[in-house]
Amino acid sequence: MALELAIQKTRLRDLVQSMYDEGIVDVQFCQLQAFKESMGPDYVVRSVTSYCVFIRNLFIDLTNHISQVNVNFCAVSIAARDLYERTDSIGAVHVKLACAELLRASEANSSEDCSQALYWTKSAFSKLQRKLQTLVQIERKIIELEGRF
Repeated sequence: MALELAIQKTRLRDLVQSMYDEGIVDVQFCQLQAFKESMGPDYVVRSVTSYCVFIRNLFIDLTNHISQVNVNFCAVSIAARDLYERTDSIGAVHVKLACAELLRASEANSSEDCSQALYWTKSAFSKLQRKLQTLVQIERKIIELEGRF
């Protein structure tokens, strides 16, 4: 069991490092790992899971707003800012950069640019989400092996 735990911890460390090296996440994301000691072993799982749910719901709102004939750019801007801030707080660099384009497009009142930027943001999130799903699986396996939950 100790060997399996060591293997899972190495997988986790390597995954986070590769995400960082690829520029998908920044130091902010890496610091989530440090909070496990004070916030509990499932802190990263809870943080990542709630982030993903929140972002998927924001995408639904943004898609609905942008698909309207008369786009409410104020509502798009508010949702895009919320998306940007949540993404920044977790350190998801690629999603944050795409979201910045969405913010610019909404402030320029351009529905075409908003649609394109939303597509880019969803694409960046999809790539991130696949990595996060793997991370959550590894984290849960570590928690199980440590018998700490």
